[in-house]
Amino acid sequence: MTLTNWKIENGELIGCVSGSKQYKNGTYVHTSPVITTVYDDGLFLFRTEHSVYECMATEFIGTEVQLNQLIANAESNDPQTTEQINLEDYKK
Repeated sequence: MTLTNWKIENGELIGCVSGSKQYKNGTYVHTSPVITTVYDDGLFLFRTEHSVYECMATEFIGTEVQLNQLIANAESNDPQTTEQINLEDYKK
């Protein structure tokens, strides 16, 4: 699934979803807490309790400082934690 116009509040993703079996494209959703984050070349993958969300850094609606913190946090993740998400599966 993809989120556009997204942000993170209290550890949860908020944004407009597409590619969901549960929600119509464009539905504004609020996810369960983020468990793991992976970042590479402008693409974030966020794993929550039930789903994996693909989010482009260019679609982030927070501040540049917040975005840079998300990138730093994702890059500092323990490799054993991030192996739960295979980034190559999501690259087009």
